Amino acid sequence: MKAKSDAKIISRLFFSLLPIQILLLAIGGINSIIDGSIASHSVGSDAMAVTGLYLPVVKIIETINALMLGGSQILCGQFLGKNQIERTRNVFSLDMCVVICVSFFLTAVSLLFPRQLSVALGADSSTVESLQQYILGVSLGILPQMIGAQLTAFLQLEQQQTRTYTGIALMAVVNAALDYVFLNVFKWGLFGLGLATTISYWVFFLVLGSYYFTKKPVIKFSVRGMKGADLKSIFVIGVPGAVGMFCIAIRGIILNQILTRCSGNDGLAALSSLNAFGCLLFSVTAGVAAATRLLVSVYIGEEDRESLRLVMKTALQKGVAVVAGFSVLIIALAVPETCIFFKDSSSNVFYLTKWLFRIFPFSMPLSAICVIFLNYYQCSSRLTIVNILSVTDGVLGVVLSSLVLSPVLGAMGVWIGHALNGVYTTIIVFVYAWIINKRFPRKLDDYLALSESFGVPADKRLDISIHSYEDVINTSEQIIEFCHAAGVDKKRSFYAGLCLEEMASNIVQCGFVNKKKCSADIRVVYKDDLLRLRIKDNGKPFDPTQRMELIDPADVTHNIGLRLVQGLAKKTVYSSVLGLNVFTIVL
Repeated sequence: MKAKSDAKIISRLFFSLLPIQILLLAIGGINSIIDGSIASHSVGSDAMAVTGLYLPVVKIIETINALMLGGSQILCGQFLGKNQIERTRNVFSLDMCVVICVSFFLTAVSLLFPRQLSVALGADSSTVESLQQYILGVSLGILPQMIGAQLTAFLQLEQQQTRTYTGIALMAVVNAALDYVFLNVFKWGLFGLGLATTISYWVFFLVLGSYYFTKKPVIKFSVRGMKGADLKSIFVIGVPGAVGMFCIAIRGIILNQILTRCSGNDGLAALSSLNAFGCLLFSVTAGVAAATRLLVSVYIGEEDRESLRLVMKTALQKGVAVVAGFSVLIIALAVPETCIFFKDSSSNVFYLTKWLFRIFPFSMPLSAICVIFLNYYQCSSRLTIVNILSVTDGVLGVVLSSLVLSPVLGAMGVWIGHALNGVYTTIIVFVYAWIINKRFPRKLDDYLALSESFGVPADKRLDISIHSYEDVINTSEQIIEFCHAAGVDKKRSFYAGLCLEEMASNIVQCGFVNKKKCSADIRVVYKDDLLRLRIKDNGKPFDPTQRMELIDPADVTHNIGLRLVQGLAKKTVYSSVLGLNVFTIVL
């Protein structure tokens, strides 16, 4: 019963996280599709080539975001797993400060040296002026773009999905409207295209950022308590994941050169179309990986071996299935997708783009497997394999295949190189599991390769699921028996049963609004001579610590159960993140 309950909760959590993670990663793609469609019809197909040349800058921004967001999200997940809310706030504040400083620097470079940057990105005499104008228009949007990406992830912990959806919708509408006005009414060309994107990012940021000027956030910004050691941890954890994004940026520069030689601007425009639309497809893959990363980091913090296994099983089965479904959809709609950017179906650029949309999606299911394991290994600090996967997936696989195939097949060789990439990374994951286990990997546990010391032994841990008040009645006796068997003294064993029964009763009575869907998972752990009792439920938010603060000292009968817990516990901590209430008692 417990295993089924955990599996359902984890599956619900995974798919509640997935839409926001996809949209977070698709933000750039949404604007790119809007920009590419309007620009190619209003300015011409060369506009797609110009925005394609700027793509490496977009990837560098995404790399920095991935570094900070990956490191801070994993670190926050581990602190949340230990119910350390103050440390979570410190990491959030540090993340915001660093991202603001970096975005100011990138904006200054773009505004002061647009021509030099254009040349460095590979612009020739026919595109350098247009790219320079585009850079000037888009550069003031770097700050809200970077901060907005960070806030989206943290707002998900606050259960603010509606706010994020609203911000994304407004961003898309504003960008489309301003693209049309700036290009067709004011005739501002590629400068107007970039400026429209800038304004839309500011709209997005203001919608999200306004939440932090209220009293509602659990994870608040404060410069007090920030630790330099946390910044080092963010970098150590985040750099391996960011290596992949940096490699993609390098890959973009190399592929631009390859396509320029073998197919000219038509190849560049086709790849730019995929990068505009493909961001949405890649966002599904990366969204699955990001949802996995967030849950894995929490369960690593809790040292919960079984939940880790369930998260990875959900991601590899259901998550990859979602990616495969999107891949089939993209292949089936290759022609309509191409028509978004190019009207002339007889042109070479239309032909190249159509086939790119048909070939590229074949890489996505295998790529999803790669990034799921990459994020798992990143959370568990196996940085060597993370770097190997990142470099192979990001640059080596596609570039080496393209160098071999493009002299013979032209741009088609580059497209096939993308499709082969997932094969290489899947082989690497398989070989790594074989090496680590020193045997042929046959099951999921072989790929997870958790050490024997990870987690709490079964004889020092008790898990109970509660769905109703009737389940609570038997809880106390089970906990007391477990404590006796684990070697806990009789006094604390009795207190543990008493505290858990009292708090579980309060949660069922006050938090279980929809009793058919609500459940509470209780974990009792005896480790390092400390008895930790954790209650995690998906009911209505119920903070016992706030109730304790409202106790009237003069009325000894008021909230007598909460008085009892407060008196017996060494420490109590409550948090509400990811739609779950977590209450921890230390005895």
